[in-house]
Amino acid sequence: MAFEPLETDEKLETPVKHQADMDTQMLGGCTFFVAVSFLTYFVAVWPFIVFGDLHTLSGLLRASLFGLLPSCLFGVYAMLRGGLPAATGFVGGSLAVAIFGYLRLDQLALGYQLREIAKPEFPLPWVWQAPLGYLLLTVAITLAMTPKVFDPPSRDGE
Repeated sequence: MAFEPLETDEKLETPVKHQADMDTQMLGGCTFFVAVSFLTYFVAVWPFIVFGDLHTLSGLLRASLFGLLPSCLFGVYAMLRGGLPAATGFVGGSLAVAIFGYLRLDQLALGYQLREIAKPEFPLPWVWQAPLGYLLLTVAITLAMTPKVFDPPSRDGE
């Protein structure tokens, strides 16, 4: 049969360690990337959808503490577990969060122009500064984790 192990008479001194083939490693890395990016997005965004008082500074701070802080902690944990795929997934998910944040704050900033919408307590430049600050924070976290994430494991005890 074509897929049976070869019956050789070679005696190995140590057992052979099984390594995943390239396709399995690629599939695992891509799956981890997608999972981390989606989870980063959903963990960060849900408070901005659920909480209704985002036009106030206290509501915006509460949504940030319930969403953005846990997403950063999740990103650090994922990078420690998954390495490069997790780091790129974390930054990709954070980019989607920054776009969502810009659009949500821009929607709230309509209160400056329309009487029907509550006037926000945050300054108008925060519409783009806050999402950009979050994105830069996640990139800084990823770069700070670089030695732990991207350091290849040593071989043969070197």
